[in-house]
Amino acid sequence: MSVGRTTAVGNTTLRGSGASSAVVSGAATLALTVLYHPDVARVGDRVQLGEVASGGVVLLSRTAPAFAPPGRPGGAPLDEEHLSRRPLRLTLLDGGGVRLELGDSGTAVVVRGKRLRGSAVFTAAQVKRGVVLELSRRVVLLLHHAGALHDVLAGPAEAGDRTRELAGESDGVQRVLWELRSVADLDLPVLLRGETGVGKELVAQAVHRASARRAGPFVAVNLGAIPPALASSEFFGADRGAFTGSVRRQAGYFEQARGGTLFLDEIGEAPAELQVALLRALETGEIQPVGAQQARKVDVRIIAATDADLEAKVASGSFRAPLLNRLAAYEILIPPLRERRDDIGRLLIRFLREELERVGEAERLSPPGATDEPWLPASLVARLADHDWPGNIRQLRNAVRQLVIGSRGRARLVVGPAMERLLEGKDAASGPPGGEVAAGREEAADAAREEAAGREEAGIAAPPSMPAVEPAARAAAKEPPAAPTSSRRKPAEVTEEEVAEALRASRWDLAATASLLRISRASLYLLLQRYPRFRTAGGLPAEEIIRCHGDCGGDLGRMVERLEVSERALRRRLRELRLE
Repeated sequence: MSVGRTTAVGNTTLRGSGASSAVVSGAATLALTVLYHPDVARVGDRVQLGEVASGGVVLLSRTAPAFAPPGRPGGAPLDEEHLSRRPLRLTLLDGGGVRLELGDSGTAVVVRGKRLRGSAVFTAAQVKRGVVLELSRRVVLLLHHAGALHDVLAGPAEAGDRTRELAGESDGVQRVLWELRSVADLDLPVLLRGETGVGKELVAQAVHRASARRAGPFVAVNLGAIPPALASSEFFGADRGAFTGSVRRQAGYFEQARGGTLFLDEIGEAPAELQVALLRALETGEIQPVGAQQARKVDVRIIAATDADLEAKVASGSFRAPLLNRLAAYEILIPPLRERRDDIGRLLIRFLREELERVGEAERLSPPGATDEPWLPASLVARLADHDWPGNIRQLRNAVRQLVIGSRGRARLVVGPAMERLLEGKDAASGPPGGEVAAGREEAADAAREEAAGREEAGIAAPPSMPAVEPAARAAAKEPPAAPTSSRRKPAEVTEEEVAEALRASRWDLAATASLLRISRASLYLLLQRYPRFRTAGGLPAEEIIRCHGDCGGDLGRMVERLEVSERALRRRLRELRLE
């Protein structure tokens, strides 16, 4: 028999006896969250755009708007001198999209490795995923939906609150915190669901510490690591003489957790025989040790966790429906990291600080001087924030450890091959976050080269020293194996007319053009900058594209010939403008 409970706070309702839910009056609003700032104390600060918009427009600059920790009043502007005082313009569109316009701002904006020129429109779906904005290579912001739950669920932690070690201010984390606090003192079985690496055991520990059983033991067991033949004795114990050679009584996990909590991780891996015994223990509060004549009472709370589809296992006959119903007296769904992208900055800095302290280099996170480059490049933070992290928090922590150890003792952070391989594996199917921004990683070097121009526009002197190899630039400078290094040409050897002929011959495909000219793509970008007659689809005004679309009757081939830009990049622009 399942146990139900309904708790209401304001407009929020939480339900037990099955899948948990949170119903909040009002929808999430658009927000900007600081994922990185040279002063890492600013990481996690947020501004709700609806609160600072004037006529649906938000002006973003060095001096405005004010960012503050979620749920706190006041705040302060970004106040980073590498950002321009002349603002960027964000227009909130109907349906949840956002238009970002540079105007006359000197702040360089990079999205997915590409320097933004003019403007970009981000759809509601892209904003829902989270759009990562890198500003002047110093600040990283996330444009996203947030705030629906924080003001309702969050609040100052009460004295003795034992759940605050769960880092995060995202709506997903706030919901989990509220639910575990609500169910902690009820002594019900709890089922935690979530992908691998989301922190299910950490949540289970938080439930235990917030419960009346906090003084008792917390025993964690991974069912996937227990041989089926030993499962019964491991869980329920064995009396003396139960096995050949057993000379004393063996206490099982249930008895070890007496008066406390037994955490059953990977519950979907429980063998059939163990499922029957677990169900009996949950129903009667009794266990039968191997070799014992009588059952014994145990006082244990069960918290189970899984990343498996237990309902599918029930349908296939590999998991017992009654056991699922018993375990799921209350369920908590833990969101994956990609659905709480605004927490990535906080987690990143937390893990960096822990790992840097471990190797005696905690000073790496100190705010740099005005002309110094931060040890942690903003471009790398942007790449980390845009990654979808299939391994979730566990994978992020491992990545941070890889970065710190691989850079130990070096003046600059080093992105090694393992990290490059990880970041290269990001989900390409999600597409570029803005139609007027090319999403190709191969163009990241272009943004790094253009940074000098952005600094000049903002009236900022370039720093006296730069990293020998910027991670994003190094990745972008990777060249296709089209020609041996010995046959490469120097950019200075290539004339403007040769570039024009190669572009026409390759129909303005930049990779093919670079191969024809026997130069790297990075060198081709330099040449395109040098000769103003050449344009890219990302730099074309929206009005020109719309006009050309009408004149050509929507024929993409004719538009490519007329505009003389890459077909692939132009198609992205057409999709962004909803012309295709």
